[in-house]
Amino acid sequence: MKRRILIYGAGVIGSTFGGLMATSGQDVTLLARNNRLKELNNTGLLLQKNGQKKAHKISVEIISELKEDDIYDFVFVTLRKEQVRDSLPILKKNKSQNFVFMVNNPLGYDEWGYSLGLERIIPAFPGSGGKIENGIVFYEIVSGLIQPTTLGEINGSSSARIKELSRILKNAGFKVSISKNMDAWQKTHVALVGPLGDVIYYDGGNNYTVAKNPLAIMQMNLSVKENFNFLKNSGIGIVPWKLNIIRLMPLWILNIVMKYAFNTKWAETVISNHALNARNEMKVISNEFIELAKSKGYNLKEFEKLIESI
Repeated sequence: MKRRILIYGAGVIGSTFGGLMATSGQDVTLLARNNRLKELNNTGLLLQKNGQKKAHKISVEIISELKEDDIYDFVFVTLRKEQVRDSLPILKKNKSQNFVFMVNNPLGYDEWGYSLGLERIIPAFPGSGGKIENGIVFYEIVSGLIQPTTLGEINGSSSARIKELSRILKNAGFKVSISKNMDAWQKTHVALVGPLGDVIYYDGGNNYTVAKNPLAIMQMNLSVKENFNFLKNSGIGIVPWKLNIIRLMPLWILNIVMKYAFNTKWAETVISNHALNARNEMKVISNEFIELAKSKGYNLKEFEKLIESI
């Protein structure tokens, strides 16, 4: 069944998800602003998967404003963490019932729920990354073994809308996982990607220079292990459970693994590009995670040392 879908935020993630869902047969509208709005109006939506030789132009409707009575089956909120708060009053007025927040979030859903109502919120996170150059969205879909697009109800239930959303995303080509504990999943995600992104600033370069910097690799891994130990010892938990392997892996082995992982096109697309273009977001989510730990009596000294350069 064709669904009416709004992508609220037409950056890399919004453009990728909107474009691929449109290609798979969904009725997709992109909401964009400022320079991105001008770009889309001039050239249309252009997607090019890494490895492809040319971009594909995809037909979607482009708007700049969300009206109260403009109803969608799903509204994907694909903004950076620091941009969400200003959008909440606008989203609150709209009468759509399903808002899919594809946003880094280590602090839980109280603020979003207070504005929209928890029953309208679907926490999620995208399993893709990329960059925009000359109006073209260069993207990569992350392997399902590493990080599938993950979503779930706040209460952990297996609802009809979650199953439908999973089907829509799978049909668009995404690897999808449904989590029964999205709050712990998102805290775990920030515990990992915070250091993986912040090490780019610590090193002062990109993923390839990090791969050649053993001190940066070491500090990153000390931070990740510290963060994971906090999640385990605080009772929040590490979700998915398989990521405990990072906590348990000897540091010297993890250093080797990360050295090779950062010296890849995958790390450039998924880690480095985002870090270099979203410094404010990385600062916000890292500081929020540190404050979360402090609220539970934990000091993340290694992570604090890593983010001094942000």
